[in-house]
Amino acid sequence: MTLLEQITEDYKQAMKNHEEVKKLALNYLLAQIKNKKIELRADPTDDDVIAVIKKEIKSLNETLLFLEKANKTDEIAIETQKKDILESYLPAMLSREQTEALIDETVAKLWITDLKTQRWMLMKELMAEHKSELDGATVNDIINSRL
Repeated sequence: MTLLEQITEDYKQAMKNHEEVKKLALNYLLAQIKNKKIELRADPTDDDVIAVIKKEIKSLNETLLFLEKANKTDEIAIETQKKDILESYLPAMLSREQTEALIDETVAKLWITDLKTQRWMLMKELMAEHKSELDGATVNDIINSRL
């Protein structure tokens, strides 16, 4: 079962169970996935769906920051629930130590001698093979600390 099929089934189940927050979160997510499908002119892959989920989580994080500044506790609780629901569809992310080990392995595999000039090669390889498992910010921090 693809990730999109799983989300669709969970949405149907949320409608049957009258789970309003889950229904709202998944309905919006399905709309964004449909937009991605139109953009791609093909059915989105699991990686495409994961990218949409990550984008929506980032958007929810920004919304939460604004709500915290405005001290809107009720809305904060709803947005946090939506974020938790969306995060449940993401694959497990690699820890910082695992990411460092993967970077070391990839540097050795590609024979990278100068991270400053060959950084693009490392990033291209990492994201091509492990995009759904890696946090781009963590990868960037690790590489910057080694420069």
